[in-house]
Amino acid sequence: MVSPKYAVPNGFTALSMLFGLSSVAMSAAGDYTLAAWMILWGVLLDKLDGTAARLLDASSDFGMQFDSFADFVVFGIAPAGLIYFRCRDLAVFDDGLGRIALMGALGCYVVATSGRLARFNISSPPGGDKVFYGIPTTFCGAILALAYLTWDKYGLDAALLHAAPGLLVAAGLAMISNIRLPKLKGRGNRALHWFQIANIAAVYVLAPFKLMPEYMLALCVLYLSVGGVWAALHPPEELLAAREQAA
Repeated sequence: MVSPKYAVPNGFTALSMLFGLSSVAMSAAGDYTLAAWMILWGVLLDKLDGTAARLLDASSDFGMQFDSFADFVVFGIAPAGLIYFRCRDLAVFDDGLGRIALMGALGCYVVATSGRLARFNISSPPGGDKVFYGIPTTFCGAILALAYLTWDKYGLDAALLHAAPGLLVAAGLAMISNIRLPKLKGRGNRALHWFQIANIAAVYVLAPFKLMPEYMLALCVLYLSVGGVWAALHPPEELLAAREQAA
């Protein structure tokens, strides 16, 4: 008999998946703002299911695979649907070549999402407990949703959507790359530790109430830039050992 405790993290995962499906439906119906916020709600739930699994000692192989399916829907299919339907609605990429470019970029992003998730499930890279290898699908989905919400909030020029294919391809390549980012864990530096906690708490307040997407986008850009520099200065332990042996 399966313990009821597994229902808690898997329930969060299931709800995340439903938000992803609902986001696609909202995009198809033309409610793009709600569709983007639903992707972000999926981000919050993606973090809650892992936390719940650890707190309840309810981690399982089933939960890991179930989480990957949910991530594919919320951070792969839903952002692609948002961009596709919005560009179609505004007649961006309305010519034949433009449509090919957009569809090719969307395909690249979705396939890369599935590849990133599959690699994450089967690999154990050096230092994997401290860093991500490849930009997480959760992060890429959040960036795309927040970029759209910021664009929409400030009524920016529709011409900016012409950058969508490039952004999609860049996100796809980043997911399957070996770019490293430090995981959001406790830090030895107290100021940095509390800065991290305060901003995570802020996101869990702002996103449910659909507030300040530009602030959350800035946090993502800050994490990507500072984290990338940190990772470059802190190579995996195996590489350090190899360098010492070579010396």
